[in-house]
Amino acid sequence: MSQNSQSSQNSTYVRTAEDVQKVIEHAKLSVDNLRPNVQNIYFGEKFENYKLLELDEHILSDLKCGSTVVFKGDRKESAVLCTETKTYDVKEAETSNSILLLPELTFPDEESSNTELSSRKVVGIFHTYYEVKSCKPRLKKLRNLLEKCSYKGSELEHTVLETNEMFTFEHLSAIIQASDVQLKNALLDMGAFQINGYWRVLDFEYECRALSFLLNLIDDQSWPYNTIPVDETFKILGELLPTVILQHILDQYSTCCVSSNLSETHRSLIEDKVCKFMAVGLLRPCDKFNLSDFKIAWQGSVPEGMTTSLKQLNGTVLVDESSHPQTICYFNEHDLPDDVMDRMQYLFQVREKWTLDEIRPFLENLSTDKLSVNSLLAKYARASKVDGVRYYSAKHSSK
Repeated sequence: MSQNSQSSQNSTYVRTAEDVQKVIEHAKLSVDNLRPNVQNIYFGEKFENYKLLELDEHILSDLKCGSTVVFKGDRKESAVLCTETKTYDVKEAETSNSILLLPELTFPDEESSNTELSSRKVVGIFHTYYEVKSCKPRLKKLRNLLEKCSYKGSELEHTVLETNEMFTFEHLSAIIQASDVQLKNALLDMGAFQINGYWRVLDFEYECRALSFLLNLIDDQSWPYNTIPVDETFKILGELLPTVILQHILDQYSTCCVSSNLSETHRSLIEDKVCKFMAVGLLRPCDKFNLSDFKIAWQGSVPEGMTTSLKQLNGTVLVDESSHPQTICYFNEHDLPDDVMDRMQYLFQVREKWTLDEIRPFLENLSTDKLSVNSLLAKYARASKVDGVRYYSAKHSSK
């Protein structure tokens, strides 16, 4: 076997300088117009098991400076590539031309004074590669995981801890298809907070109770909603709520007072957040609500001085102005499919025709810098006009 192998190796053709000169002459090229270094390319006897991955400038820059770039996804998920700040969809693409991988190949723009012949071995031939496309982080799994271990009160905490898995940031980073920056922003957006190093969200019913304690206190003490004394609030409500929960409620629904002399001692409720939460509390238990009755009940549920507006509920409710009487129902964007086509299909099942203002709040989180809401509708929906009003409906009727 070794003799045959050696014989085969000795019989392998090796191009000489004379051969190169003949090729140049046959091609009618001038040596003066060519670079001095010549590279002979040969195919190896076997190829390594490499995969080709397309890189954009952002990913390449992160790799060059030593930042983390990682694939994420379990067996039931399509893979994504995450840098520290962005998430990319990863899909296999075909190329009509063969791509050769030569690790030691010198490129024309690289300076070289080498005038000798050099051999370069092909270690892989590819007809496919993985292309990356910037995409939105996939966060539905995050919400589902945290809702399973939501905080329901100190009296139920022991049961929750015994029956549910808890998640640190490092654990979430490993299983959620989002960059670390996007994951941190998502945790803040959904009102998550830490208890003993684990990320939690409040159970909705418990959050209603905790916020009601704060609003009732403001009403009982006749405090303006934009001037709430922090120390007194903790002193009174500290008997009803754990300190970490009360601090979280204040962080979620209030901000520092604008007045500089009160900024460290007093808080101001965030009007839009409080109004939105109270509206959800009214709408979640029922299928539909008479719109006029809802507006009256909603305004009566918020602190004195606050003004409710349907604009505060964008992406959270559906208003049916065509019904008699007009109705409103809970319809949260967070509960919709993450996939664009699936979401479009679901929206047009719920309502056959939408105006731009009606559908926009349910598509904004899927839009990107290169693909606006209008572009999504142009691609996935059909536009029509009725009495001068533009409506969007399913591009293909469902069977």
